[in-house]
Amino acid sequence: MMDYFFRNYYLATTYVPTDIYPIQYGEQQCRPNYGFGPCIRSNYILHYVYSGCGILRIGDTKYTIRSGEIFLIKPNQLTYYEADAENPWLYRWIEFNGSMSERILSEFDNPVISDYDDSIIGEKIKAFINMGKIPFETAMEKFWAVIAALTLNSTDSVGIRSRDYVQMAELYIKNNINKKITVNDISAHVGINRSYLSRLFKEYKNISPQQYLATARMNTAAQYLKNTDISIVEVAQSVGYSDYHIFNKVFHRYFNTSPSEWRKRYFWQQSVIDKE
Repeated sequence: MMDYFFRNYYLATTYVPTDIYPIQYGEQQCRPNYGFGPCIRSNYILHYVYSGCGILRIGDTKYTIRSGEIFLIKPNQLTYYEADAENPWLYRWIEFNGSMSERILSEFDNPVISDYDDSIIGEKIKAFINMGKIPFETAMEKFWAVIAALTLNSTDSVGIRSRDYVQMAELYIKNNINKKITVNDISAHVGINRSYLSRLFKEYKNISPQQYLATARMNTAAQYLKNTDISIVEVAQSVGYSDYHIFNKVFHRYFNTSPSEWRKRYFWQQSVIDKE
């Protein structure tokens, strides 16, 4: 006998970003002919069907949905969906909103979407839901992974959104310049694989993510040497290097001088300016 269940998790936070954010999420193994609606929702809802099948009605249009497919519900749509009588569906869902939601979903003319590439979207959603009740910040990280997988599912949207992934990676590097982050950390945060991230950086930056990360660290270190009086060891630690000797070697490769000589050169130039 099939085990029917319904699990629902609400998110609570004092800070809600306005671009895009999850509100609640859950999973349900529906009973035969279980239906919801007709009703109008105030938020966006993404359902992923893992097994079974059912139907979705949006206005006067009926869609038959099977395992491995996604159905999207947008605000102000009159919708009704119902599980099959013989093979009722198991789906997991995320309700969300925010100013970016319409832009992301505008790429999908059809409310029913087939997954691709070994069910990557389904796996991202399942990983999210399986965590159960989690802090809002953790939910945002998992939710972004779902959104990244969803947008990559649309071949038309990849070219438009690829710059967004690069910008997200740049911001992550900037905000974590003092940590020992790797390219794998960056790609995981953005929600795409390392090879695709490398391809995007080559296309838009003409440089690999690893080179971009190292350059960002060295440029930041150079500014710290110029504008602060903290020790060179502390400068190294502030840009993610726990080993001063490695930092010194990399800095010399970038600027053809040591960190100490760089600092002396700057202070000499500044003292000349001050005397003038």
